[in-house]
Amino acid sequence: MSNSVLTPARHADKRSEERKTPEFVEAPAFDRVPANSSPRVDGNPSANKVSAELARKWLAWQCRMVTGLIRGALYLPENSKRLGAAVSWWPEKGEGESLLVDAAAQALAGNRSVVRSQQHYGPDKQRVCELIATPFFVDNKPVAVVAVLISPRSVAQQKAVLQLLQWGGLWMKTLVQQHSIAQREAGTFALRAMTAILRHPSSHTAAIETVNQLANQFRCERVSIGFRQGLPVRLQAMSHMASFDPRTQMVRRTEAAMEEAVDQGIAMIWPTIPGQNSVVSRAHAELANQPQSVAVCTIPLRGRSKVIGAVTLERDLKDPFDEETVALCQSLVAVVGPALESKIQDERSFWLKGIEAFKESAASVFGTSFMRLKVVMLTALVLFGALSLVDGTYEMTSPASIEGAVRQVLVSPQDGYVKSAGVRAGDVVTEGQSIALLDDRDLQLERQKWQSEYNKLQTEYQEALAESERVTLSVLRAQLDQVNAEIQLVEERIKRTQLRAPFDGVVVTGDLSQSVGAPVETGEVLYEVAPLESYRVVLEVDERDMAGVEKGKTGRLIISALPETTFDLVIDQVVPVAVSSDSRNFFRVEASLEQPAPMLRPGMRGVAKVDMGQRSLLWIWTHSIVDRVRLWFWAA
Repeated sequence: MSNSVLTPARHADKRSEERKTPEFVEAPAFDRVPANSSPRVDGNPSANKVSAELARKWLAWQCRMVTGLIRGALYLPENSKRLGAAVSWWPEKGEGESLLVDAAAQALAGNRSVVRSQQHYGPDKQRVCELIATPFFVDNKPVAVVAVLISPRSVAQQKAVLQLLQWGGLWMKTLVQQHSIAQREAGTFALRAMTAILRHPSSHTAAIETVNQLANQFRCERVSIGFRQGLPVRLQAMSHMASFDPRTQMVRRTEAAMEEAVDQGIAMIWPTIPGQNSVVSRAHAELANQPQSVAVCTIPLRGRSKVIGAVTLERDLKDPFDEETVALCQSLVAVVGPALESKIQDERSFWLKGIEAFKESAASVFGTSFMRLKVVMLTALVLFGALSLVDGTYEMTSPASIEGAVRQVLVSPQDGYVKSAGVRAGDVVTEGQSIALLDDRDLQLERQKWQSEYNKLQTEYQEALAESERVTLSVLRAQLDQVNAEIQLVEERIKRTQLRAPFDGVVVTGDLSQSVGAPVETGEVLYEVAPLESYRVVLEVDERDMAGVEKGKTGRLIISALPETTFDLVIDQVVPVAVSSDSRNFFRVEASLEQPAPMLRPGMRGVAKVDMGQRSLLWIWTHSIVDRVRLWFWAA
């Protein structure tokens, strides 16, 4: 194709007519091009991928072929509808990137080429360009999308540029196809090598089979494999040779070349490739020059976790090793390395296997792997050790409440009705203070009745005394004494209608202020009064914590209403009877306060801690869980 086709049209009037097409158009000739007309490759889809190096080379070559091309980009799709990131730019990123991305996405979504005319870009959208994008397919799957910005030109020239882009895809087809074939061959070789290694009973025969296949695969005159025995590498097998003399100069030079590559930990090539990093290659130079000049490549043979040996390849100097061949060889050697290592380990004696297992276990414990877990475990171990050696004061904790040391119960002396109530629970009373009053009207009437009877008998007694009737006087005197006793009894009952505080204290229970006029029965408890300065503390000790609780133990008490104040207490009595309450069993332990506190009141609740002696911190913090586990195992 001549360059005149690719340059802008010379006639401005003709170009102005052709630019009247819409913003998004496709040249008429391309409307008939199907979506699958782009270059395709038959083969394994998983292998049909465009590498970054391939994309860079192809885009640079393609963009130089088109005159007036402003900017180009090659994108790799994530799937059949979604565009991925740009894998290559030409000449570099710059103005118009958004136009390229949009056109490439549209071409991928529609599976067809896209041509846009009269596109504006640059500062203030003052520059004009043409936009062309086309996808490339492999096995009916898009593998790349190319988009370019070109200077304005006619529709025919746009068509020519698009055809040139599609024809350039044939080069990509060839390269991808070659890469796919190389991958398939490498996979076939790896499968064949692994099958041979697993089929042979010993590592020696497996190594011979491996070097023979490597020699055939890479057209080598000789391939050698050696295994490490401590620090040195000893030759194990050579291609197309059943046996060899380890004392020969060739074997020693081969082993030296292997040790040179293993010590430096890299694949070494002789003659060296231009631009390769400086390495020590004296042993390779000696091996390559004796007895005749050859090209040498040595690759460290790595097992599952370490280098177990090396593979040395030798072939004609006219066919030296290039980077692609070395990379392929490295991948194949990496496949067979772990399999050969397994063969070598299986041939070891029982004692060597035990020693190796012990070393691996020790390395896993003391090595750098799983360092975070090891630090956590070591910290926990040190912490547990410290807690088991350091003692602390074990304090048994239990709910506690305040009760009065003495409780005076005020009961109803007789059947009656409540007349008045001056106090209620919580009020402080003094000795003799009236607490409540019962209705005494019936008793007053009864007293008047007996008083009238007494007056009557007194009159009869005076008359009998005047008449000196001794028998009548004796009878009347007895009747007077009887009536007088009844009067005293009624008066005593009247006094008892007044309920008075027996001592200075506080009303613990009882409230008749809302029951004025209510009937009461004889013996009914109306109030309970406790002294102000005589209290006892009742601890509700859980049955799991009863071991060691005895009279004389000291502790501390904090009341919920007074959290800032601590009270000292001493255990006075342990009631050996369990009490069931709120789905738990506890024992009632009575204690006394060492110093009375006027701020305390009966009924207050809090938390008590009893000093149970010295224990290790580990036991203090874990004994509850350990006891529960022991009980669970016992029950199971």
